[in-house]
Amino acid sequence: MQSSEECLGADDLGVARAYLVESIPKGLEDLRGTLGVRYTEDVLLELTQRARSTIDLTAMYWNLLPDPTSVDESGFSMEQFEAMGAGPGRALLQALREAAARGVRIRILESPGFSASTKSESAALREAFPKVVEVLPVDMDAWYGGSGIMHQKLWIFDERHLYLGSANMDWKSIMQVKEMGIAVENSPELATDAVAYFEGWSVFSHLQPSTMEVFDRTARVTRCVPRWSALVPEDAREPSPLAQDRYGSRHNIGDPLRVELNREVGGAFLAGCPPEVLGPGRAYDGTGLIHTIHDARRSVCISAMDFAPAGLYTRTAQDVSPLEGGVRTPADTPVWWPILVDAILSAVLTRKVYVRLLVSKWAHTAPMIAPMLRSLQQAADAGRADEHFSAGQLEIKLFIVPGWDDTAGIHRAYPGHSRVNHTKYIVTDRRINIGTSNMTWDYFTSTAGCSFNTDHPGLVRTLQYVFDRDWASPYAYRLS
Repeated sequence: MQSSEECLGADDLGVARAYLVESIPKGLEDLRGTLGVRYTEDVLLELTQRARSTIDLTAMYWNLLPDPTSVDESGFSMEQFEAMGAGPGRALLQALREAAARGVRIRILESPGFSASTKSESAALREAFPKVVEVLPVDMDAWYGGSGIMHQKLWIFDERHLYLGSANMDWKSIMQVKEMGIAVENSPELATDAVAYFEGWSVFSHLQPSTMEVFDRTARVTRCVPRWSALVPEDAREPSPLAQDRYGSRHNIGDPLRVELNREVGGAFLAGCPPEVLGPGRAYDGTGLIHTIHDARRSVCISAMDFAPAGLYTRTAQDVSPLEGGVRTPADTPVWWPILVDAILSAVLTRKVYVRLLVSKWAHTAPMIAPMLRSLQQAADAGRADEHFSAGQLEIKLFIVPGWDDTAGIHRAYPGHSRVNHTKYIVTDRRINIGTSNMTWDYFTSTAGCSFNTDHPGLVRTLQYVFDRDWASPYAYRLS
């Protein structure tokens, strides 16, 4: 339950405020009611209805209306869709139409090609309001050699309020998938920083893909990157089209923006990925994750849909450079990406930190995740195997939404790609990172993502409470 003060709009209060934004799937209502938390179906609708001049948003795809012709949603009646919670998605799409009708300028960055068979909701919105709605496709595949998507979920309202989180532009992400985000209201400083980030992506969306195959010495694979990437040899590297300060940020890990939210002061910065689409001074999202873990003194809690020290998606097979021996890299081999595992083991073994990892199990969990989690558990436990040493502790649980295994077949109870904990966040005893990227290699090298990072005391306390609630819930199971 929110207090009367929390229910007031930021404009009424006259102060900047921030709060967590959750989606709780139907059937998990026992997780609702957390103080300091609001819900996706309310927040995005209200902020859209209140918008006066601009809405900038990013989307992987559009599915605010149920689509019984799609593979994921076929076989259900409209009455069943309503019972499953399709109403809030319809209300949000209507609010966007009403905003455009009253002259609010709406810019949409999105992945192309997800609605090839029918007209997408964003295209219909642009067609209905061509003077104020602009759709900017971002083809990450073309830039990164067949891998990558626009996976950010960032909304900016009137250059004053923002939402950043894991919820896709999908009615299921509102009522059938567990999500985590953050909203900040009445903070022009943070919103302006987000607009600068959005403007950089807007410029990127207008560029013709210009790529080069390079050998990535960290991942030990050859891959495609934009020609201005730091991975391109200096004598062949082109100037970045995002090198101007207006696309960058003065606030990062070393110099966060000091901002007062909910009458408490904290430092905050927005990070993004991949690194080639960051303006000057903007923190890289992967570095933000590692900083969050390294900064912890007592505890680290991670909640993610996917977590693996690897890439989970196949790549185009390419020849590595002669400098690396001319060995062909098979497309059906995973990429090894140990930075998060290294950070966790360093925290447990070297600093005696208590780490808890909550990873989803659902219909599309990659088979390699569970063995890798067991390996990580054993490596952490090794710190206490020698009587001459002591260490912290790692615990791993799987979060399983009831109905996860009933989303396929003609008699399924739920649509496909639902009934999952889709969150991507870290909370420690000192700070939080709330992001849009699954914690695997693919998402931080070729996929558009971003995160909100802060040491704000109230937000740290609230997110820790949410994690503890989920950890102790009947939906969290020990890794066997």
